[in-house]
Amino acid sequence: MSSISEDIRGRWETGGMVVRLILVNVGVFLLVATLGLLETLGIPLPNPGGAFGLATSSDAAVLVRRPWSIVTHMFVHLGVWHLVMNLLVLWWMGGMFRNYFGDRRTLSTYLMGGLAGWLVYFLLLNLVPGFGGGGFALGASAAVMALMVATAVYAPDYTIRMFLIGPVKLKWVALAYVLLDYAALSRGANVGGHLGHLGGAAYGLLYMQGIKGGRDFGAPLERLLDGLATWWPGNAKGEKARPRKAKRQKRTRGKGLQTVHRSVTKDGTTRRGQSDEEFNAEKKVRQERIDRILDKISKVGYDQLTKEEKDFLFRHGGDI
Repeated sequence: MSSISEDIRGRWETGGMVVRLILVNVGVFLLVATLGLLETLGIPLPNPGGAFGLATSSDAAVLVRRPWSIVTHMFVHLGVWHLVMNLLVLWWMGGMFRNYFGDRRTLSTYLMGGLAGWLVYFLLLNLVPGFGGGGFALGASAAVMALMVATAVYAPDYTIRMFLIGPVKLKWVALAYVLLDYAALSRGANVGGHLGHLGGAAYGLLYMQGIKGGRDFGAPLERLLDGLATWWPGNAKGEKARPRKAKRQKRTRGKGLQTVHRSVTKDGTTRRGQSDEEFNAEKKVRQERIDRILDKISKVGYDQLTKEEKDFLFRHGGDI
């Protein structure tokens, strides 16, 4: 068990934001499943309904008693198939988004997409009688849709290979997901869920249009999260929590132990070990160039980047 926990901890610290979001979703799923099992065995547990109070509701009276559910619902899944499908798309589309925009924007877009989905779900179920109301909403679908649509707007002609279909441009994949949710509204089943998905997709569209126009709608949330990070355990000095980078030690003659960094490129090749000074100097140069490219996007838009700048951002955007 210690080996498994060490592997999970290692993935959490080095895997990036998409991996962390997947681990949180799986962890919440196992927690809810365990609580449900204990309840089945006759152990009395406080359960107000809706995944032990973690799912959100369109009923304002219920929502007042569980305001945290506005956030927690986007990490809750009750069925294995629901969980697996959402996490597969999160790994796929979230990974692409992270390559372009890094961890901070991946997290803020996931959360803002989930919140946008909840807002559309809550407002329309209460304001449009034909949609009905009641019940609970849960799942990462709205958050994942935000990441998918944002990526498709940013790189619409990016071509992916789909099983049994072949090469398809990303814009058509995202459009298909959106149209399927839209068409499902007329069937009357899970209307709230489909409205939430469309709300997440709408945020992804608006967010990326804002980025191209020089406005980041996720920036306020990112600043809030940065502030909360200073209160994370182990940050007594007010330093922001940062994932630890994997290091290895190498013994050199006459110099004792020297810390070196071993980098793996996106094509799978491994570069030679680097000292702390070399590693930090290279990282600083790379970050400065990323900042210059992002500044250019905010001023003139993504379309004005050169091919070389787009390729560099794709290769190193996840380092932001």
